[in-house]
Amino acid sequence: MKRLTLKNEDGMMGIEAGILLITAIVSASVLAMVILHLGYFSAENTRSVAATSLDQAGTTVVTMGSIHGVEREDRLGAFRVTFAIPAGSDMVDFSGVQVTVATPDSLSGITAADPLVTASPAVGTWGIIRRMPAAAEGDLFLEDNERFTIEVSLSTGQEIPVRGEFVLTVILPDASTWRFAGVAPSKTDPVMVLY
Repeated sequence: MKRLTLKNEDGMMGIEAGILLITAIVSASVLAMVILHLGYFSAENTRSVAATSLDQAGTTVVTMGSIHGVEREDRLGAFRVTFAIPAGSDMVDFSGVQVTVATPDSLSGITAADPLVTASPAVGTWGIIRRMPAAAEGDLFLEDNERFTIEVSLSTGQEIPVRGEFVLTVILPDASTWRFAGVAPSKTDPVMVLY
């Protein structure tokens, strides 16, 4: 006759359950640390991008109103643009600004007038023709609550014919750019105001 022996495995089941419980707790802790670290890393990246964007936004210029075209012999001979900066932005030194005008046939670098502040820049130059308010007169820095109107006078023979395409680019001292692409209007077009 066979003898029945009873095995008590209750103790082994408890040890296995304990091991599984400890493994689950350690795994959850590691996972929580990874998630917290990724959240911290993501927050640092966001903070870094935001700080970079704020630095770049510090020298942004905006135009006030329309770009005005100045007619020269039934062609577009000059542009007038008024610039301002957003509140709280860094000032912009207009003595370091560069201006180019591109057409399908040419790319022209327009030199700064000498002196830069002038009632009407010579042909082939650009200059500041108006500074507002009157207190702004005295330096070449565009600051908060000020406006500079520049005139870009194209060289003789570089005037843009009616319906001719152009790109006016103003490059600021920090290498950021303001760009306007358009088509030279006729006198009846509402696209640009002609003087």
